[in-house]
Amino acid sequence: MTPLLRVAGLTKHFQLRHGVVFERGQGVLRAVDGASFNLKEGETLGLVGESGCGKSTVGRMLLRLVEPTAGSIEFEGQDLLRLDHEALRSKRRHMQIIFQDPYGALNPRMTVEEIVREPIEIHRTMDRSAASRRVAELLERVGLAAEHSRRYPHEFSGGQRQRIGIARALALSPRFIVCDEPVSALDVSIQAQIVNLLQDLQDELGLAYLFIAHDLGVVKHISDRVAVMYLGEIVELAPKRSLYAEPLHPYTQALIAAVPEAKPRAARRRAAISGEIPSALNPPPGCRFHTRCPHVMPICRAVAPPATEPSPGHRVVCHLYPATPP
Repeated sequence: MTPLLRVAGLTKHFQLRHGVVFERGQGVLRAVDGASFNLKEGETLGLVGESGCGKSTVGRMLLRLVEPTAGSIEFEGQDLLRLDHEALRSKRRHMQIIFQDPYGALNPRMTVEEIVREPIEIHRTMDRSAASRRVAELLERVGLAAEHSRRYPHEFSGGQRQRIGIARALALSPRFIVCDEPVSALDVSIQAQIVNLLQDLQDELGLAYLFIAHDLGVVKHISDRVAVMYLGEIVELAPKRSLYAEPLHPYTQALIAAVPEAKPRAARRRAAISGEIPSALNPPPGCRFHTRCPHVMPICRAVAPPATEPSPGHRVVCHLYPATPP
């Protein structure tokens, strides 16, 4: 089956002007370096890692809200980086985003109806009367009442605002949604409700998600596969069960060890990560994780490890798992 989304070598380097951010002469911020993954129709790929590792930049590049430095993004068989403005605008109807901050993502001067209806008006997919009916339908689908449409964002709680953001993302009947940490700003009790809503919508509408998060507990609940990022690189990618049962990369092992367990088992305990994450302005040579890795070897400090697949569908970038000779 052809993937709905195919990403290869996706890279984003931000060129910084002298004297603005840096003082030591490094002029390139390596936000994302060579990310590659596929996403099937109706699948959820979790993208996890520490703050600043490049997760959100990946999500925004997929929609070309941030222009990549290099790589390719194929959606429905078309390379988005080769599309002109009009063709990209048309394709964006099928690709949407849910933002992290439900307080900052909604225009406070617009009513809920205007917010949800705006994508429909921009793309001119239906007349005003049909658009109003569509807004009422969407609000009810995400758990809000149709009469809420005349209210303003400040009249709602954080969880309700995120539901409005989800309704807006659904307005054009997309096939793929980037969920950029959609629950991290919400109370724990509300997080579960939003995650369950996203799963119900996926089952009903056949949506594919890139679910960006730093909470591995949430990712475990919603994802089919999980990609782990560290300092701009995807260091491990595997089916959810495989990754949580037998994580291969030392960074993944440390992340999973930090997830609270109701009944912790001694056999599952692993060393926590020590040290600080290096700067993306000057990433370490060789393996980028070697400055914090408990299994570091001399080769790690000098040579970047290749991507290998120790078991089917389980990809890891680490010298502990050398490539199998042909």
